[in-house]
Amino acid sequence: MNFADSNLYQLFSSLSPAELKELDKAVRSPYFNYRTEEIRLYEFLLLTKKRKEEKILLNNAVKYVFEDGKGDAAKLRHVMTYLTRIINRCIAIGEMESNEEHKQLLLARSMRKRGLSKLFTAGYKEAEQYMQQDAALSPELYYHQFQLHTEYYIHSITNRRAQNEDLQRMSDDLDSFYIIQKLKHVCNLLSYRNVFKFEYNDDVMQDVMPLVHKKQLLNNPLVNLLYHNYLCLTEPNNEDYFIKLKDLLLNHSQRVDVKELRDIFTLAINYCIKRLNTGGQKYYQEVFEIYVAGLQRGVFEDRGQLSPFTYKNISAIAIGLKQYDWVATFLEDYRSKLDADIRDGFYAYCKARYCFATAQYERAMSLLQEVEIKEQFTDLDARVLLIKTYYELDEFGLLDYSLGNFKQQLKRKKLQTYHATVYGNFAKNMSKVMHLRPYDKKAKAQLKEDITLTNAIAEKEWLLSKVK
Repeated sequence: MNFADSNLYQLFSSLSPAELKELDKAVRSPYFNYRTEEIRLYEFLLLTKKRKEEKILLNNAVKYVFEDGKGDAAKLRHVMTYLTRIINRCIAIGEMESNEEHKQLLLARSMRKRGLSKLFTAGYKEAEQYMQQDAALSPELYYHQFQLHTEYYIHSITNRRAQNEDLQRMSDDLDSFYIIQKLKHVCNLLSYRNVFKFEYNDDVMQDVMPLVHKKQLLNNPLVNLLYHNYLCLTEPNNEDYFIKLKDLLLNHSQRVDVKELRDIFTLAINYCIKRLNTGGQKYYQEVFEIYVAGLQRGVFEDRGQLSPFTYKNISAIAIGLKQYDWVATFLEDYRSKLDADIRDGFYAYCKARYCFATAQYERAMSLLQEVEIKEQFTDLDARVLLIKTYYELDEFGLLDYSLGNFKQQLKRKKLQTYHATVYGNFAKNMSKVMHLRPYDKKAKAQLKEDITLTNAIAEKEWLLSKVK
């Protein structure tokens, strides 16, 4: 058995550096653990993580955990079970600690259950003030408010002071929770419909829209964002809805929970990209501004990490706008936020693209030659960029070799028809550009026409610039 395949190892590997620090305290604390074997197993896991071992023998774990040599696989599994429980407990506590409104709700509930009326009232007022004024806006916030007001209602009944307004507040909380969740769900439905082309009931919003206006919920920044998100999805040709959505994102979303903003930012970005694909060049600036705002809010990060594809897309948009100083800073500042396994490859590609755009061809060539890129499409894009770089440097021997190698790669890789066509057309036309005689105007004109009429082709504008 490979120890790395165990549930414990997978769970341990998912922990962030901050979570590992908390686990280190917990596993050594008698409040969580009183056995030395769990500490030894935890230390063994730390060593394997540091060494980045892919295959870990169970016997090695047994020898490390049981120093006296009296351990076996069965005893180790028992220790693994206990350590898993400790980790799960730490994760649960971490989740609770990260959600202040839920923590305050649980404290108020415990005071009510204990019959501590004075402490409950104080805790309730503190929790209500926090939820109404400071807590990040999310669907869960309104459900927690409903639960908090329910606790107050139960407390009032116990003390025979219940009032009708308590029931009204609970009803309003439920309405807000339902409407926000419904808006989110319908936006997800519409987004998936656009990608996977499935049908859904167009009447799903008929019960929600009247409530939104009747209860004046557009004063709520989260509801307003989701509402205009919905309008952009249902009426994409109405640019006024996008302009309003962008204004809300950039100027009126400070209190909205970052996790809730992620999907809305993504929708706004996808809207801009669709416009770009249909010739709306002004949307380069629009999508750049949205990306910058999202970076400032940490919207695109998940547990402190940035998706390599977001890193790649942001740098591409900034380079397209010739924001060279900005992108140079961005590439360095956010490099450390990429996952360590793919960091070097994506950084090298994006840095090389920046160097190519600023005519630093030697530096671009060096970056692309030194690093292996594991992700398939980024690897292909890097090969295309290297071919372009060889052309700009008049390295026609390297260019010819690299182009032949690229064609072989396309044959070996199992690409979808569209991608195979896009990269294949680039390779075919690049060969023609490379062998084009400088003064053959007729051949140039024909090649220019062929490239212009080819829709599915990578680096179309660059290829056209070489046959002018």
